[in-house]
Amino acid sequence: MTVVIPESRSEWLEERKYGLGASDAAAILGMSPWKSNVELWEEKTGIRAAEDIGDKPYVKYGHDAEPHLRALFALDHPELRVTYESPYKIIRNEDHPFIFATPDGELEELATGRRGGLEVKTTEIQNPGQWAHWKGCIPQQYYCQVC
Repeated sequence: MTVVIPESRSEWLEERKYGLGASDAAAILGMSPWKSNVELWEEKTGIRAAEDIGDKPYVKYGHDAEPHLRALFALDHPELRVTYESPYKIIRNEDHPFIFATPDGELEELATGRRGGLEVKTTEIQNPGQWAHWKGCIPQQYYCQVC
């Protein structure tokens, strides 16, 4: 794996243009409720600018909740070491450097040393139809992301 840590959000957004991140997975597979695979292709090829959603209230809430949710996860899983380096850390696949992820945390199993990533999600369920996507499962768009 190759690690890149841009110094600012604008540098991180620029770096994301040069590959496919985990958050692009649902759009690639046609499972994103927010963006089609054609829109993603247009963004990655420079035909259209990606919308900056960083100031949207639900995105800000999720970002601000991450440290607390990481801490709660760590309390629930004392068998794991939970670490977090930077909101802009990009981990690229060594064999396919255009594939990358920006983890919400990194995990290490204390007994074995096995490593993994932590993905944190928050949501606001506004109607009964949305609950069906969360009840007893991970919504498909997020499942694509963590895979």
